[in-house]
Amino acid sequence: MQMVKSLDTEAFKITPTENVDNNIDISDRLSALPECVLLHILSLLDTKEAAITSCLSTRWRHLFLSLRDIDLCFSVKHDASDSDCARLFHLFIQFVDRVLQQRNKEPIRKIQFRVNYFIEGFRSGFESLLMSTATAISDYKVESLDIFVEMDKTTAELCFVTIPPGIFSSESLVYLLLNLRVGWKVPEFVWLPNLKYFQLISFILMDEDSIHRLLKHCPSLEHLELIVWSLVKSESENENENAEGKQLDALRVSSPSLKRLGLIWDDKVESDFNVIVESENLEDFECSLEGRHKVTLGAPNLKTLVISGQMLEVDITQRLVSIDEAMIEANFPCHLTNMDDFSSRVQQAFKFFSRLQRVKSLSLSENIMKALYASLPLMPTFGNLIKLELIPEYCLSFPRLSILQVLLKLFENSPNLEVLIFNEVFDNYFGEDEEIDHVVPLTFVEHLKEIEISNFKGGEIEFKMVEYFLKNGKSLEKITLDREGWESKPNHYNRILSFKKCSEDCQIVFRKK
Repeated sequence: MQMVKSLDTEAFKITPTENVDNNIDISDRLSALPECVLLHILSLLDTKEAAITSCLSTRWRHLFLSLRDIDLCFSVKHDASDSDCARLFHLFIQFVDRVLQQRNKEPIRKIQFRVNYFIEGFRSGFESLLMSTATAISDYKVESLDIFVEMDKTTAELCFVTIPPGIFSSESLVYLLLNLRVGWKVPEFVWLPNLKYFQLISFILMDEDSIHRLLKHCPSLEHLELIVWSLVKSESENENENAEGKQLDALRVSSPSLKRLGLIWDDKVESDFNVIVESENLEDFECSLEGRHKVTLGAPNLKTLVISGQMLEVDITQRLVSIDEAMIEANFPCHLTNMDDFSSRVQQAFKFFSRLQRVKSLSLSENIMKALYASLPLMPTFGNLIKLELIPEYCLSFPRLSILQVLLKLFENSPNLEVLIFNEVFDNYFGEDEEIDHVVPLTFVEHLKEIEISNFKGGEIEFKMVEYFLKNGKSLEKITLDREGWESKPNHYNRILSFKKCSEDCQIVFRKK
């Protein structure tokens, strides 16, 4: 494998013109440019490509060592355990050390490393790379650090690496992304006073206190994205041993400065697991879990809420008086064993849903509608709701007539709705022989201002819906139909344009996906 890629030198050739003296040597005119211009040219390349340019001229020889952004990647296209790959990885580490240790006094704005097909044999060299990175963070006031490590898919056992404390002790770091699909422990000492953006991807939760240690010493943190790969509680004091451990049962996220939080499970958890979120200033919360989870949310200033995946219950410790937007795709009645369990789950789901009465924009999938159907005829009134999006998820166990009852009740209890979006029109919403006004009341349609069908397929029920909305929408200003290849379906296009419009000012938008 070549450690560097060759450059297309044709891009650097200069062709003489009639206004240029042919006696003048123009072969190195590029090197005569000011250093700031040369550095700008090199900044458009990754670090390995920039290093190649040293062969163009002696003027370029060490310029790549002054770049403010360092972007390096090691990748192989065959078995990473091959001895030749080990040698190439050693050369890669040597090159990284040169880039970090031989540069001038110019500060480094960003360091980005990517190691694909990581194996146990790379561990020593990778830990050396991390040590050099920690030193560079301190010496050059690095603002952004992005490290990606992907284990070789042929390797079954989890590899553990040691993260130097210096990576978690910096007054200059503002952005930190660690995508480490390997085992590692959060250092005991953490001090990142100016960190605002933190992404932990493929994170293995080794102990319940690790996230607390991180957040406690990040007083300026505003954005946290946590993608959990696994929950492992090691019983061995040697972190490099792949000892089987007990699964943890709780994750607590608490930070007064946090404004945006994303919690995503990349691994299914079979046992009950508690997620506890507490933040006075949290505005956006996205939670996508897989397994038997219970979520407790304390965020009085929340504005945007996204809940998806599977969970037993979501408990909100205060009224969501400030929330503007909610997307609910969670399957609450999951992992059920008996009817009593089902009843309990339904009550929890309805209690959660009732907390959203003040929401202005709401997206719902059939998963939550199943729980709402079981709680009918109760349905909260959404007096502030302006925008409603329906996300279908076809399920034979939830018949069409049941979902129609939920939709009808929801429409009736949304008196100020102006925008209605069908993510897709499923037969589970409307049957071919269904009268549209039995599902969407005429009084409801008359005050709608916008209608959107995001995945218009050209089915007969879709045409009936469009015709019904155009014919009865007195306040309708726009109807948007989204699909691929409108040009190939001129008959669909013309048929829709032929429909009578109640509102002459209504605009029909044929949007291409």
